[in-house]
Amino acid sequence: MCLFARHIIVIAAVYITCVLLTSCVRQQVSISRPTSWPSFDSLANGRAIFQTGRNLAGMQIVAQRTPLFGRCSACHRADGSGGKHLAGGAESADLRHHALVTAQRHPYDLALLERVISTGVDNDGHKLDQAMPRWRLSRRDLHDVAEYVLTQLK
Repeated sequence: MCLFARHIIVIAAVYITCVLLTSCVRQQVSISRPTSWPSFDSLANGRAIFQTGRNLAGMQIVAQRTPLFGRCSACHRADGSGGKHLAGGAESADLRHHALVTAQRHPYDLALLERVISTGVDNDGHKLDQAMPRWRLSRRDLHDVAEYVLTQLK
C-alpha cells in the first residue's frame, strides 16, 4: 500500500472517531443537564412519585423519619389542593400554582421547591412543621417531582 493511501486511511479513521466522540458528548450533555422544557419522562416520573410514592422504576420514596403517609397526594390531595387536617394540628399546604407562585411574596421556583421537599425549609427560609416529611430522593426524582408540582398542579 502506498504512503498516500495510508494517510487517507488514517485521516478517515481520525475523522470518523471525532464524529463518533462528538455525537456521544452531545448525547451525554443533553441527557445529564435538566432543561427548562419538561419532558414527558420527567413529568410522568414526577406524577408517579406524587400520586403513588414510587418512581417509574418502582422504587419507594423514603423520608428521614417515617412519614404519616408514603405519598404526597395522601396529604396534599391528588390535585394538589391540600387543606387536610393532620395530627398535631398541622394542615397540608396547597401546592397548586396560584398558592406556590402567584400568591407568594417570594414565589417558589424549581430550586426552592426542591429545597422544601428535601429539607422542609420554605421559600422564606422557615422550617416547616415536622408533619412535612424531609424526603430522601435521588437528584433526578427530586427534580421530577418538583417539576411536576410546579408545572402540572393548576
